[in-house]
Amino acid sequence: MDAYSISKRNADPILRLGMDQGISAKLQSFQGQQSEMLRSQGASARELHQKLGDHIIHHGSNQRSLEKHMVSSKLSFSSLSSSHVHPHPDHHRQVMQHIQGMQRTSSDIIAVQQESAKYQHRLRSQSTGQLETQATSMSAWFAKYGEPKRQSSSGDLHLSFVMKPRWCPHTQTFKNSQALRRGHITK
Repeated sequence: MDAYSISKRNADPILRLGMDQGISAKLQSFQGQQSEMLRSQGASARELHQKLGDHIIHHGSNQRSLEKHMVSSKLSFSSLSSSHVHPHPDHHRQVMQHIQGMQRTSSDIIAVQQESAKYQHRLRSQSTGQLETQATSMSAWFAKYGEPKRQSSSGDLHLSFVMKPRWCPHTQTFKNSQALRRGHITK
């Protein structure tokens, strides 16, 4: 690309965004990493859901068998054996490993999002670096763009108008308060 086309692309605000391919490539890689981590976290969550569902089924059957055993143990000549099945000793460890893996993946996703936000901020600041600064107050806006052509007056019913202070006959002076007559545009 020659110098003339580069200068033309830098002059155009939309084409300027594509000029810095390094940052946009990094943003795309961050987005790919984030989507891959979200997929793995979803797969881990589905597997954990399946394991916990199986555990709930076994827990429910154990609860019913223990209740039956308690009722039958009150009877005479009852057997002391129960159909209660102890949970698998590795089940708790496996569930905790899944939860820790999901927490690690979540923290990695947050780190990638923060890095992506930094690069997006850098790209945004580069793209708006040549743009004019924003007006932060009404006086700055009027200084930048000028006063409005259409001023409010008592005869214009469309714009809001600050009325003159009213005369108070009791004190023989004008009141300190002013009324605002709202126009049809703001009603």
